[in-house]
Amino acid sequence: MKRDPSPFRCGFVHSLLGAFSLTVALGAAGSAVHVLGSPDAASPSMRVALFEEAPNDAPQLNPRLPGYEQAVGFADLPASAGTVSDAQQPDLGVEYNAGAPVRAAASPQTATRGIRINGKTVMPGQTFSQVAGDDSNAPALSAVNAAPPETVVAADATPLMRNARAFANPEGKPTVSLIVGGLGINRSRTMAAINELPPEVTLAFAPTAENLRSMVRDARRAGHEVLIEVPMEPYDYGRQRPHPQVMQVGVSADTNKQRLSRMLARTPGYVGVMNYQGDKFATEPDAFRPILSDLKEKGLAFFEDGSLVRSQFSSGARETGVAYGKASAWIDSRPGADEISQQLLLLETTAREQGAALGTGMSFPVTLDILKDWIPTLEDKGILLAPASYHATRSRTSGQVRQASLNPQG
Repeated sequence: MKRDPSPFRCGFVHSLLGAFSLTVALGAAGSAVHVLGSPDAASPSMRVALFEEAPNDAPQLNPRLPGYEQAVGFADLPASAGTVSDAQQPDLGVEYNAGAPVRAAASPQTATRGIRINGKTVMPGQTFSQVAGDDSNAPALSAVNAAPPETVVAADATPLMRNARAFANPEGKPTVSLIVGGLGINRSRTMAAINELPPEVTLAFAPTAENLRSMVRDARRAGHEVLIEVPMEPYDYGRQRPHPQVMQVGVSADTNKQRLSRMLARTPGYVGVMNYQGDKFATEPDAFRPILSDLKEKGLAFFEDGSLVRSQFSSGARETGVAYGKASAWIDSRPGADEISQQLLLLETTAREQGAALGTGMSFPVTLDILKDWIPTLEDKGILLAPASYHATRSRTSGQVRQASLNPQG
């Protein structure tokens, strides 16, 4: 006796047949439209750009092509095929050679050629804000641009003197200096710090950064002073991957000096160095005193980032005579808006009480945004934003280093 077909089986088979038929019909229809259809009958389309496009009259030029500098308005520079060398890059007018650094004399073209921005001529080494306002309110240019082009740097001029940004405070107003560190690791944050912060803000670069020489040149071209961060031994040195050239307590002074020289040889253009970590190294005078003496001989300044609890760097700086500055506030040790604002308020108070204050921070986006809003308010408060070199040289001449080392509790 023949059994009736299963309802479940019939439903499953009919579903497969229906899906297959629908697929065939849609495929045939799509093929017909593709072959027989007209493109003119398609729906209107719109192109949406995620970033602002350059105007048609300002094409984007490849900076590696010969003639790039002349095309964008920089002074004529020596040309070579294919790549842009250090000699081709417009810098602050300093020529580095085996002998004494000599100021490069400016040609007539150098004195007149620049980039036109909103009707203003911006020369290499300047920022638009420096030429946009009245001459009386414009910030001072960098040290090498402020002097006459034909001036020759003295043979015994130190890197601190050559590379410091010009700054004057004839009225003796309180000053605040800022160092933004950790640069060179993240390129977008590095370029944001270079291009968005005022030139009076000093920038500190990690010695392991790729293209360090190029980024330091960009920073100096924007008017910033530059520091090199020197890694120093922390207490938990064995738990983390150390830098190969770290300053250590358990090695000889000559070894530490050689390591320092290797890091400083990667690029010219800095005014000094700043510690990276180093809470153990900073408590061993026998280890750090030769390094401070070496920095003194090299004509460099030394800055302490304010993160070291039991540091003895200040006493070592007095003994060796090195130009020295210690941060009174690490503004973004807790990278929150409220905490950063409180540390900036502390900087203002310290500046009014001691005449000068130094703060350090990292290139966190929140830090950069708050600094861009806070810095313009200093002038109305009677406080000047000064480069870090001014803080270091002022400390050496005014005895502020000695005052900063006093125990606040008596």
